[in-house]
Amino acid sequence: MLKNISRIVALTIITLSANKPLQAAAAEVVVLPTLSVTDQLSFNSNAATVVRAKSGPTFAEAWYDLAQQTVGLAVNDAGARGFGTTTTLRGLGNTPFFSDASAPVYLDNIPLATAFTFPTELYDFSQMTIYRGPQASAQFGRAGDAGVIQFTSATPGQKNVAHVGAALGSAGQMSFTASAQSARTETSDASIHFGTSRRDGYLYNTQLKQTVDDRQAVFGRIQLHYRPQQDLEFSVHLLTQRSRDGAQALVPLGESFTTVSRSKEGQADTDFTALAVGLSRRLATATLTATTSYTDWDLSPYANRLVVFGGFDFDSVLTQSQRTFNEEVRYVSDWFTGGIFYSHASTRGGASRAFSGYTIENSSFQQTSATWAFYGQGNFKPTPNWLITPGLRLEHAAKTFTRTEIIPTSAVNHQADDWNALLPSISATRHLNRSTDAVFTLARGFKAGGYSAYTGRADLAGYDPQRTWGLEAALTTTDSTAGWAFTSRAYAYRVSGYQIERSFAVPATSTDEYLVVNAQRAQVLGGELESLWRLTPTITLRAIAGLTQATLQHFTDPFTHVNYSGNRAPYAPSGNAALQFDYVAGSGFSFGAGATWTGRTFYDEQESASFAQAGYTLLEARAGYTYGGLEFRAFGRNLTGRKYYSAITPGVFHGTPGAPATWGFEVSSRW
Repeated sequence: MLKNISRIVALTIITLSANKPLQAAAAEVVVLPTLSVTDQLSFNSNAATVVRAKSGPTFAEAWYDLAQQTVGLAVNDAGARGFGTTTTLRGLGNTPFFSDASAPVYLDNIPLATAFTFPTELYDFSQMTIYRGPQASAQFGRAGDAGVIQFTSATPGQKNVAHVGAALGSAGQMSFTASAQSARTETSDASIHFGTSRRDGYLYNTQLKQTVDDRQAVFGRIQLHYRPQQDLEFSVHLLTQRSRDGAQALVPLGESFTTVSRSKEGQADTDFTALAVGLSRRLATATLTATTSYTDWDLSPYANRLVVFGGFDFDSVLTQSQRTFNEEVRYVSDWFTGGIFYSHASTRGGASRAFSGYTIENSSFQQTSATWAFYGQGNFKPTPNWLITPGLRLEHAAKTFTRTEIIPTSAVNHQADDWNALLPSISATRHLNRSTDAVFTLARGFKAGGYSAYTGRADLAGYDPQRTWGLEAALTTTDSTAGWAFTSRAYAYRVSGYQIERSFAVPATSTDEYLVVNAQRAQVLGGELESLWRLTPTITLRAIAGLTQATLQHFTDPFTHVNYSGNRAPYAPSGNAALQFDYVAGSGFSFGAGATWTGRTFYDEQESASFAQAGYTLLEARAGYTYGGLEFRAFGRNLTGRKYYSAITPGVFHGTPGAPATWGFEVSSRW
């Protein structure tokens, strides 16, 4: 790792200011349980959504909360810090372990390669921007066919700022965070943030007399900016997280959501570090930046024991790590944004699975992936009321894969492949009047193929890329004087090679394993509504609603040869909605309440009722008081104690229970 870090320091890199033109494209404010609404009322019709925070979230559930209240975004949280978790945006997502993400995540200027490296603690990022649609691939170095998600930290102000916060809550929830940010001067600024959080498990093992899914994390972040002259800036960005958790929260389907009975429990230890260093040069009419970043993610180990098939023990011990090096050069001006991107990732792992003491799998794997991309997007105004935005991305992805199997057979599977993509896009914005815009977009998307490491079938280990054509129409209207904004979008995606999980059964056999396969063709249709009303200077009401229909139009099971054409794609909810009410008085008192709805989700391609989560609604409320630099907040989530699965693992007939009714109290000070 030190060798890689020294390599990074020796190369040129980026500053956060390079992303300002992209941030300016976003425009909607989302209210989360521990966040506060700002005064911004505008939307962006070109599919971008912004989540802003007045102060950072305290508990680690914030990433999942965020998805519940953002239209079109869903996180099927498997309870293992991203490992086994799927994130879908408009019905396009990742499979639990091996495929790339359809909506990659950026942490400021640091791109994350795969979904299992996505953050669970949100550090002190002040906002999240969601760039929806394949047209986003013309704006970012790392991109997917559904869009890009970017977390952005606060810009330093004219004063030194410090913040500390602490929280207590049900299930032994405790957290502490502290941050400091220096004032921006002509030559430099700096910020530091660190924190820790923990909670007891929501599950209780009646046999071992202990909670199961305990969580502990320590995290931190440092940013430095140095400006030796007015148009030149150097930056360093370091962040890290160490998690030491109990077993993944899994319960037998159809049984208790709160208790399990098994003779052994597991653990899930993860470590994550990311470093970026950079250089930004401001030209006469543009900004030129270069970014070099390195990420190091390690799961060592993941261990679990499940009771399956009438009392037999199924033990699974997994290890996995990923090291990624990225280089991105970007040119940004008022009329053009473009860049060059290179990434090299190395992923290693191993699996040991036993069924009632009998080992059914002992294997290891290594995969390397290299990605080159050239991307650009322009802005042209042929008339005062029209804006034309063409974009283009050229991408080359290459992967090599080696799997060594010891049990059940002795075999080595080595494969390699590469793919190319030409991804055009064009958006046309019509300015209808001073408050209303209409946007029409046609774009091509791409997600690389890859390899499944949990199958001994060499002929089925590889899977093809996922390619998407997207068509979208949007209408946005904003009236700042009246205090309201509204946007609606409709989209249709035609997908070839749709990547889905084919679950294994226990014990695995030569005809029933875990692997990623392609549906020859799929279709995604959807609509989104977002609105925000400032009813009075103290009362804000926000509502979102979205429906998504992701259908496998042509898919035949590679093992059974059963045709599942016409079935819903797994892991893609039928929709989501949220209603949020906020009252902020001039005296410092605040109150908020909300409801979120998540639509029916299937977890296998057969649409099995036993592997499906029906739609559910969650209620939450919060209250606070601000006095000077002190802020006190109390909150309650899932107030009705709704029982639901946040993810289902069909292969072992278990599910991950969603968080039960929880409450907490927070206090923070800012000066």
